[in-house]
Amino acid sequence: MVMQDGAWPNPFDQAVLDWMVSIRTETLSTLVRAVTTVGNTVSLFAIGIVGFLYLLYRRRTGWALYCGLTQLFGLGLMVVVKNVFGRERPTIPPRMLEIDSLSFPSGHALNSMVVFTTFAVAAYALTGRRWPLVAAALGSVAIGLTRVYLAAHWMTDVLAGWTIGLAVTALGLAVRALVLRAVAARAQVITPGRAAPPDRPGGPPAAAE
Repeated sequence: MVMQDGAWPNPFDQAVLDWMVSIRTETLSTLVRAVTTVGNTVSLFAIGIVGFLYLLYRRRTGWALYCGLTQLFGLGLMVVVKNVFGRERPTIPPRMLEIDSLSFPSGHALNSMVVFTTFAVAAYALTGRRWPLVAAALGSVAIGLTRVYLAAHWMTDVLAGWTIGLAVTALGLAVRALVLRAVAARAQVITPGRAAPPDRPGGPPAAAE
């Protein structure tokens, strides 16, 4: 990412945005608006709730907690990073939708990556099928690109969103592994094996069975 004297955008961002604007058509714009709607907060929250409840229904509580908590962490992190950078959204050419929030990173790119990949990882772990991973990646990429097409974001906003989203997903997996390891270790300490019978009060130890 390039910043000159704190100014946005850099040549890469401007070039990508200019190209996206050059390919706009009425039909493509209609499709892009539909795709980008899948990545908004309301849609992703609904997807997250449905997936969370489904995993609970299937008695996969550990994976449900992993997905739910990781997705909430990603949402909170997005808000923090946006406020830290304070980057404004593109203004020229005019955006194809009205947005008041800050630009960096793209919330659509970040949150779709986290929501889709956490559920995809859970599906892969439970079924061994790889296609959910591919579908998650394609869905996140498609949603991210719509944000540049609509001039809602610079390309580096989207790249950062994807990168942070993947990092959040990986961090969630690492935390889950540590928790499972700690629980397993604690279980071994509490129940290392069958406990020996207590000594008889006032007499010799009980004979081993």
